[in-house]
Amino acid sequence: MSTEHDPGRPPRSAKEYSAPRYYEVAFDLNRKAEVDFLEHCFKRYSRHHVRRVLDIACGTGPHLFRLARRGYRMVGLDLSRDNIAFIHDRAAALGLDFRLHVANMTRFTLPAPVDAAICMQDSQGHLLTNEQILSHLGAVARALKPGGLYIFDRFIPSSWINPARRWSWTRRRGRLTVRATFAALEAVNPVTQVFREDMDFEVVENGAMRRYHQQHLSRMVFPQELKALVALAGEFEFVQWFYGFKPHQVLDRAKHPLMMIVVLRKSA
Repeated sequence: MSTEHDPGRPPRSAKEYSAPRYYEVAFDLNRKAEVDFLEHCFKRYSRHHVRRVLDIACGTGPHLFRLARRGYRMVGLDLSRDNIAFIHDRAAALGLDFRLHVANMTRFTLPAPVDAAICMQDSQGHLLTNEQILSHLGAVARALKPGGLYIFDRFIPSSWINPARRWSWTRRRGRLTVRATFAALEAVNPVTQVFREDMDFEVVENGAMRRYHQQHLSRMVFPQELKALVALAGEFEFVQWFYGFKPHQVLDRAKHPLMMIVVLRKSA
């Protein structure tokens, strides 16, 4: 297993997740439907057999590990050194071999191209301007083989009127309990489409309690806007989009979608 660092990467920022073990427990959800859907897209839409997959903004690796267990050769990329170190140690304990990179998703390069790339959990939301999105699409295109797929999901607000959303849940693993609260679409700027996200963890481990708080900005992108940016980038052909992780859930048929999952293919 190898870990590479982007020499042009900025210093550690408060925007990075600083508690990957607790984050991994909090988001240890049933991802089977998502991974099944990704495999379906690999088999249906790719121009060639998908073996090597890049997980962009991979976080603590919920999709990275699950795809690896299905036989894919995984490459992980994340801005957070803590996340990459966490994945490295966990993969080593499980006997899995990944190629891991600490890099910015707008200007990374890989030593060898991949067959497909994914970017899940609305991680593209960290790209706050059209210029950053276009730079990101260019970097992904350079990382892909011709005919390779790029699959990502994006959150879509159902209304501009009082759009804020808040979710709370509790996950337990052994003697560790993580109570998580996530708030999105706070303080939306209707011009830039940028809003605030808040993440709070209340962690109880071995009888001791700690609290963690993170706040960062994210940006919403609407479907037709996203399509226009893809066309402007000029590196991909639009394949299909969906509102859920089922092949029949095509976005054009949705009434009040909360997300879009986009499938792009690198032009030959």
